[in-house]
Amino acid sequence: MDKLEAMRVFCAVVDAGGFSRAAERLGMSPSSVTIHVASLESHFRVKLLHRTTRSMSLTSEGVVCHQHAMQLLADMAELESQLHDAADIPSGTLRVDMPGLVSRMYVSPALPRFLAQYPEITLRATVSDRLLDMVDEGVDVLIRIGNVADSGLVARPLMQTKFICCASPGFVRQYGTPPSPDALADFSCMGFMLPKVRRLRPWTFNGADDFVPRTRISYDHVDSLLELCKAGAGIGQFLSLSVADALRSGELVPLLEPWQADGPLVHALFQQRQQRAAKVRAFIDFLAGLFPAPDLKG
Repeated sequence: MDKLEAMRVFCAVVDAGGFSRAAERLGMSPSSVTIHVASLESHFRVKLLHRTTRSMSLTSEGVVCHQHAMQLLADMAELESQLHDAADIPSGTLRVDMPGLVSRMYVSPALPRFLAQYPEITLRATVSDRLLDMVDEGVDVLIRIGNVADSGLVARPLMQTKFICCASPGFVRQYGTPPSPDALADFSCMGFMLPKVRRLRPWTFNGADDFVPRTRISYDHVDSLLELCKAGAGIGQFLSLSVADALRSGELVPLLEPWQADGPLVHALFQQRQQRAAKVRAFIDFLAGLFPAPDLKG
């Protein structure tokens, strides 16, 4: 039995909350996951998990095993990182988590170039927006949009977003354009509902008061709101990341450009101890070349 691999599988089962979900994350069959955990229980001669058809929980011995296994796996990852650093050759498995929008528009189209440059790196990428626990979930690099000041991670700014008001060319031809943010009350606008609180997000401007649109249409899904805007339903305010493609193609036209305000920064996040890891350094440098450099003055 490969005890280190069995511990990795056991920790994945605990983290995922079940054997099937762990198998899916690990790319293994559920039966293989079961065999690894059973082998570990047999080796230690204790029961690590209480299992029923509906639930799973750690035994007291399982809690102790999980704590030590997590530390052991972290120490092994650190050892591998330091030894690879000594050779200064980016290699090994690199786990990255990022928002879908960032992945689709910036990272995925450029990944073939990164993989060609670093043939000894194997990439495992996932898509989400939550600020997850990098140690528990085995992630090397996070890409996130927004405030990360209290995350306890090293943050590398990648891009400064903007809040952009826009509408379809057809809407502009029919209704004209607002000369200033104050005039928006006279136009049909679409609102974005903040998902957790179900409240409309105020529109932000540089040199003008925030504006809460009075709308007949509001969504808590940015892509759907964007399609409505393309179809001529009204004026919307979006992050520049969301509308970059539509503005380039001419499906949308920007409005109120003199009042565009800065939006949240896009950051790459990684653990302090990973700063020297060659694979992490290589990927962070790669990311820095994909985005317009953020202007952090002032």
